[in-house]
Amino acid sequence: MAEDKSGLKDKAFKGLFWKFSERALVQIVSLIVSIVLARLLTPDDYSVVGIVGVFYAFANVLISAGFNSALIQKKDAIVEDYSGVLWISLGAAVVMYGIIFFAAPYIARLYEKEILTLIFRIMGLSFIINAFKSVLCARISNQLQFKKFFWSTFIGTAASAVIGITMALKGFGPWALVGQQMSNSIIDTLILTFTTKIKYVFRGSTKNIPSLFNYGWKIWASGIIHTIYQEINPLIIGLKYSGADLAYYSKGGTFPGIVNSTLCDTVSAVMFPVMSKMQEEKDALLKYTRQFISGASFLIFPMMLGFLAVSENFVRVVLTDKWLPAVIYMQIFCIVYMFNIIHTGNLQVIRALGRSDVTLIMEIIKKFSYAVVILLFVLFSNGPEMLAVASIVNTLIATVINTVPNVKFIGYKMRYQLYDLLPNLITSIIMCVCVLLIGRLELNIYLLLFIQVFSGVVIYLTLNILIRNPNLKFAVNTVKGFLKRKNV
Repeated sequence: MAEDKSGLKDKAFKGLFWKFSERALVQIVSLIVSIVLARLLTPDDYSVVGIVGVFYAFANVLISAGFNSALIQKKDAIVEDYSGVLWISLGAAVVMYGIIFFAAPYIARLYEKEILTLIFRIMGLSFIINAFKSVLCARISNQLQFKKFFWSTFIGTAASAVIGITMALKGFGPWALVGQQMSNSIIDTLILTFTTKIKYVFRGSTKNIPSLFNYGWKIWASGIIHTIYQEINPLIIGLKYSGADLAYYSKGGTFPGIVNSTLCDTVSAVMFPVMSKMQEEKDALLKYTRQFISGASFLIFPMMLGFLAVSENFVRVVLTDKWLPAVIYMQIFCIVYMFNIIHTGNLQVIRALGRSDVTLIMEIIKKFSYAVVILLFVLFSNGPEMLAVASIVNTLIATVINTVPNVKFIGYKMRYQLYDLLPNLITSIIMCVCVLLIGRLELNIYLLLFIQVFSGVVIYLTLNILIRNPNLKFAVNTVKGFLKRKNV
């Protein structure tokens, strides 16, 4: 048993390293590409693809039906299980593509953008690609083989970056974004296909499908509700206001989102399969959950609040003044995303315990409260900025709701969560205020941005040294441990 725990811990460590490396490198490339394309393209170009993205985020959740999560959570999934899920997902993808294909002209007419018809029909092919990819990802996650994600995602992102930038330079406008996204999906999936050995059978197992669906449909329903929650603001902004407003809103969330997803996706991807293998060890679950949430918030809180403090100078230097209306959204999303790590940590534990019923109930409660808040903001606000502010209110409500079940399931009491988070939050807020004050200096904007970033890092580290934050020691020891492993 000791060997099993040691082996699982070692796999978790390696998985965390490879998943974080994947997300970090990919997000660095994505950041560079996003900056280059933002300088080459116009907000209107982005608004076209942004509208498509709203519909496709919802469609991709419908296609998965929660089966991929069920495969990861299942300890003894066999080839027939993966095959059965594959054929169901592909069938759903084909149906969804048919609906989008015929609905495209009507959606284009609704938004008064004729080009949307062809873009919808071309990007809709990604449904079939993603359906196939979701099964591959479930297999890799179940086996904790995250190194495969690193190479496939990195190569796909780098290659699609070249394609997207080349098309933008050649004057393809919004088609540059289409080319980038489609090529990324295709290349990524091809590499995973060749590196993941699954011998699919045409007669997948139907015996285990009901049990997989019994778990997965609740995750699926939760995903649908969550996607509506995420995409309702862009949908309303695109319809009620202008395409430019939608572009500013989307771009404002891009850069904080890159930082957030690097950490949260890493924690989510590694935490779920690891915790699924420890379902019956509640004390171990509590320990790992606290380490994940405390350690990740130690990183993401200062990143988000630091980015909030430098956002205006960042936009002026990196994106140019044409994107300045995106600053307010950027700052709002920084506050929203900094709480995502709490959501992620608590939800992965509940999912790993197999309590998808609780996940669904929580999503219904959270999104009902969101619907009430968003309705009030739509009725009494005059601009799209207030819709973004509504997200802050709902994030705070959701954070409280997400923490409740784990008090019972693993004994993660509220005071423990506050104890894990408050030192990181307080030092991050102090750092943010200092960086904002530094930003008032009348200096060259390039020099000022550098001083803000450098001073933010120094201030945050100094504060944590002074209070002897255990997360700093844990981070240093983790790096040392990895270096020792590399040298062995």
